[in-house]
Amino acid sequence: MNKILIALFVPFILISCGQNNKNNQATEEAVAEAKVKIYYFHGKQRCKSCVAIQKVAEETFNESFKDNKDVIFKEVDFSLKENDALAEKYEVAWSSLIIASNEKYENLTDIAFANALSNPQVVKEEIIKQTNILLTN
Repeated sequence: MNKILIALFVPFILISCGQNNKNNQATEEAVAEAKVKIYYFHGKQRCKSCVAIQKVAEETFNESFKDNKDVIFKEVDFSLKENDALAEKYEVAWSSLIIASNEKYENLTDIAFANALSNPQVVKEEIIKQTNILLTN
């Protein structure tokens, strides 16, 4: 009986893992093709403000840029080895909000930490402003 259950579940698990890899690959392709990237960098542990920054950044992307294939939102765990180069590129050492194009980037971390909990609209407006600036350049 156990062998039958294993035989049934192993293919299911393999197919599921394969689907996740395809989705991750498509996401990486979308990131590479996007003109502007909204990056939220974080480590393994996050404070209340860090979680709020991610929420505001995602909401802003979904409300203002979701249908624009030139803009993408990407959450990046900088504590993972695979993200070392990206964290180094943007000089990230702790939770950070970066709006980037291929040529330049804006670090909105200070504005985000100062306002994400108390006045998230300020953060949203700055994300929209900086994203639009990089889109037109």
